[in-house]
Amino acid sequence: MIAEIILFPMIDTHAHLDFPQYDADRDDIIKSGFENGLEAVINIGTDMESSRKSIELAEKYEHIYAAVGIHPHDSKAVSKDYLNRLKEMASNKKVVAIGEIGLDYYRDHSPRDIQRKVFAEQLELAKELRLPAVIHIRESLDDSFELIRKSGVRKGVLHSFPGNANQCRIGIELGFLISFAGPLTYPKSNRPDAATALPLSKILTETDSPYLTPQAFRGRRNQPEYVRYVIEKLAEIFSPYTFDDIERITSANARLLFGLPGGQKGTIVYKIRRSLYINLTNRCSCGCYFCPRTAAKQEYVAGHDLRLTGEPTVAQVLEAVKRETDFDEVVFCGLGEPTIRLKEMLEIAGALKTEGHRVRLNTNGHGSLINRIDLPLKLTGLIDRVSVSLNAHNADTYNRICRPDKGPAAYNGMLEFIEGCLKAGLETVVSVVDLPEVDIEACRGIAAEMGAEFRLRKYSRGDG
Repeated sequence: MIAEIILFPMIDTHAHLDFPQYDADRDDIIKSGFENGLEAVINIGTDMESSRKSIELAEKYEHIYAAVGIHPHDSKAVSKDYLNRLKEMASNKKVVAIGEIGLDYYRDHSPRDIQRKVFAEQLELAKELRLPAVIHIRESLDDSFELIRKSGVRKGVLHSFPGNANQCRIGIELGFLISFAGPLTYPKSNRPDAATALPLSKILTETDSPYLTPQAFRGRRNQPEYVRYVIEKLAEIFSPYTFDDIERITSANARLLFGLPGGQKGTIVYKIRRSLYINLTNRCSCGCYFCPRTAAKQEYVAGHDLRLTGEPTVAQVLEAVKRETDFDEVVFCGLGEPTIRLKEMLEIAGALKTEGHRVRLNTNGHGSLINRIDLPLKLTGLIDRVSVSLNAHNADTYNRICRPDKGPAAYNGMLEFIEGCLKAGLETVVSVVDLPEVDIEACRGIAAEMGAEFRLRKYSRGDG
């Protein structure tokens, strides 16, 4: 049943498969996980021995990776040379993080001053090695955040994070991702409220196996493939995003953070929710600072890597569309401005309309300027809906944040394009990203005066 549900591979970013709970059937559990949808598992060290065993597992299984570190429970027992030993372990190519490190004031198995000392030292090690840190925080949020700030470490994950929405926001402001495990699925959990405060590009999924079993199996031993129940809950929280969307996005987040291989590159046609998108070009007439093309190290949109190695032909696009099923519309919207390839775009749109598809164009509105034509007239009968990125309440702000290559003419040219689409009888939406320098209400007024629908877009890198 699990294999039928899972369409994309999942990543469990935090498990303890070396623990004695798996001594009787470890290989079977691992095999089952990879047969039932897992792409990768990161096995997390808690002391020297478990760090060593994590590396052994990672060396035995191609898709298991290791983190090495000292858990706060074990910080009182560290040897004088423990940092050098961890550093040596971290030189293994399958080690992708320093962890599990942090503070635990709930159980206090180690004195708090020692916990803080060992945590700070391991943060320094992570910084030196340029590895992400996997952080354990329990009843110790203020001290943990203070030590992270002082360390300068700005890459890692707050594992099975217990905080509220505001504390989640503090975590991502420090540069960390937030990971959710089985407690997200518990009926009385506060985790769903915390999750809603986050962009999906900042979320990871984990099991913490053998602990924190999801509600469906609560009271039993956890295992990595149960990460799907965490993904299911996130899909419920972030609806209309689907299970496939959440899996893909969180797995891409994990690959980026931990440097894992995998993932599809140079995607031509990609799906988000119930829309099918066409990535026709990576070229654009704008250099918007908030766009994934310029704002991110890797150009991911909702978990899709849209970096093209070459622009697709019309035949390649149409063939890719034919392979897809279960979508409501086709959208020209990739990592560039679709109207730069107007001839190909119109040919594809014509073929799609012949097949009975509803077609939308997401554009910066520069198409008439780029092609020196009255573009809205060309779109009639081929495009059902046009979404134009207004993104500013005046030309000066637009030029600062969008940096158009058409210069001062770009903003007015975009407004004229919107007016032309409305006159041509096209469904027309004006969209604005909620950037601090943009007067949202003024933009809303511009849309209303024109008679266009208004849409406010949340600024969230990588979510789409």
